[in-house]
Amino acid sequence: MPESRDSILRGFGIGALMSSGGAVVSLMMFVVPLLGIGILQLLWIIPSYLHFRRKGQPETAKGILIAAGIVFLLNAGCWGILMTSKAPFGR
Repeated sequence: MPESRDSILRGFGIGALMSSGGAVVSLMMFVVPLLGIGILQLLWIIPSYLHFRRKGQPETAKGILIAAGIVFLLNAGCWGILMTSKAPFGR
């Protein structure tokens, strides 16, 4: 039986905190310029998603995926703007 704490909003909060923490650690390790946080977040999102699914909290797991999707889309948009701009870092 699912626990009462199972909610999409809870999962979204967990996913957002993990992505924020991962971004900070990645920046400190200078990994983001190589991979980007959108791809790198798979290292912590997939295990946490599987953890909550196994615990019988599918809504929390969905919230984690929603947060990861938003971070991925924001990251892709920022990289797209950066790569197509006429700034020194662009083409």
